[in-house]
Amino acid sequence: MKLSTKGRYALIAMAYIARKDFSSKVSVAEISNKLGISQTYLEQLFMKLRKANLVRASRGASGGFSLNIHPKNIRIHNIMEAVDENFAAVSSENRYETNISPKPLELDLTEKFWEQFSSQVHLFLHNISLEDVASDSMEPCQAVSSFEKA
Repeated sequence: MKLSTKGRYALIAMAYIARKDFSSKVSVAEISNKLGISQTYLEQLFMKLRKANLVRASRGASGGFSLNIHPKNIRIHNIMEAVDENFAAVSSENRYETNISPKPLELDLTEKFWEQFSSQVHLFLHNISLEDVASDSMEPCQAVSSFEKA
């Protein structure tokens, strides 16, 4: 399981917008220039975010994108889902299949582990809001020393 650039860049761009006034509009060009992300790639991501009703677009000279929902009500899961990120370690399509009958107990046991793992990731992404990320209110990860704040 690995987060792709779609998920990373979508979250970065959404956090950038969330740090602005709620009603302000931000152009893709501004986000691209400030964050160093390809404008074409951002446009593709914003079409997905717009389709998911997370952002709205305004045309014209003072147009751009703005959040359609307050950042405290946008879950990181919503953003990841909008850009087609999938964090499930197991799914019905990628379960280990075997021709051995009866199915070895170890297969069932390890599938339970991966289901629990996926569940924890799912819960984490649902519990964190865009506001949590954009306001820098998240605590550093104590379990991984390299993630601690400098």
